[in-house]
Amino acid sequence: MVKRTLALIVAALMLVSAAGCSGNSSSATAKSDAPKPAANKEPVTITIWMGSWWQDQAPKVVDAFAKDNKDIKLKIETLPINGYLDKAMSATLGGSPPDLLDLDATMIGSMVGKNLIQPWDDYIKDLDVKDFAPGIWSAGLYNGKVYALPNRNSSQVYFYNKTMFDDAKIPYPTDSWTYQDMLETAKKLTVPGKQYGVGIAASQSDPANVFTSFAPVVWAFGGDFLDKTNTNCMLNQPAAVKAIEFWTELYAKYKVVPEGSINYSLTKDVLPLFINNKLAMMPGTSSTFDEFKKHPELKWGAVLGPDKFGRAGGWSFTVPSTAKYQDEARKFALWFVKPENLGPLQVREPARLSAQKYAPWNSEEYKPIFQAAPYCKLLPTITEWTDVQNIIITELQKTMQGSKTPQQAADDITKQTNAILKKK
Repeated sequence: MVKRTLALIVAALMLVSAAGCSGNSSSATAKSDAPKPAANKEPVTITIWMGSWWQDQAPKVVDAFAKDNKDIKLKIETLPINGYLDKAMSATLGGSPPDLLDLDATMIGSMVGKNLIQPWDDYIKDLDVKDFAPGIWSAGLYNGKVYALPNRNSSQVYFYNKTMFDDAKIPYPTDSWTYQDMLETAKKLTVPGKQYGVGIAASQSDPANVFTSFAPVVWAFGGDFLDKTNTNCMLNQPAAVKAIEFWTELYAKYKVVPEGSINYSLTKDVLPLFINNKLAMMPGTSSTFDEFKKHPELKWGAVLGPDKFGRAGGWSFTVPSTAKYQDEARKFALWFVKPENLGPLQVREPARLSAQKYAPWNSEEYKPIFQAAPYCKLLPTITEWTDVQNIIITELQKTMQGSKTPQQAADDITKQTNAILKKK
């Protein structure tokens, strides 16, 4: 009996223990299935490439964005314009591009042609497209898709050095002047080896600004670069040949431009001459204003370009195809182009009309820039433009050096360009 009683007690204890263990197991399972508190998500850091002129402003952009966005941090890298496109292409092809890439209008086509940037269409359906300057907006359109979101417009005017005009007792240029007026004025203001009438850039290192001074001449003379279908070069036509002759003879015949112009950059070489009262006239954009502000002793004025023509341009945000944080990059870009952000933060002419009501763009000094915008034309927006512009600059240099006539240069440009266009 005793043994039997003990056995029953042991069995009962085992059942209780088993029940207890079963209960604990159920409780543990319940706890593991319960939702855990969300861990604090670390903010994503996106890398942005922009031109070197953003160096001082970049920290302000970072701070302004941080106030409205806690989930994304910005790392803005500022790069020089020389080699900018080549570096962007190499980085994207190599799989290590920035998350957002700011591109000049003339660079976009090359990136699109190699499938290196992503379209914007699905992200901008609610954007007021009409508020953007039409020239720079159209620079991002390829095959019916939008590949670039503009942040900067670039309207061209002509600046004149008041000190040099006053010393020579020559009236200032007006908005109704012509290229022939410019040439005659430049002759009067040129003293070889000492000072020059007008500045141009012809260096391969600064292609955008070669066309800042050359393209308006082509248009003013009635010529163009390509036909309406962008399939044939038009620079060998009589009007364009006359333009090539006029522009290259500023250097080769009339010598009203500095002797080193064939290797000059507009910003690094032409601008300092103007600031030091060695150059009377030069083409420029809103970026030129910023340089002038650093020299309060400089007396200058601005008018529409001769015959009212100017080159349109600007810069736009693009998303490289191999970028890591594409959605976050788009979020920043869309935030930046809001008028209330774009106006105060943009260091050059803003791409949106509504951003012009913010300082400093609402001041009197910038009025010539905005007045010039309707007269500015965009260079061809083709994927082959980088190659085409290199051909044009090379042949212009040969003409300036006297190794080719304007007609020969025009014929060679046309032949080489058409060969490229036919490879499409």
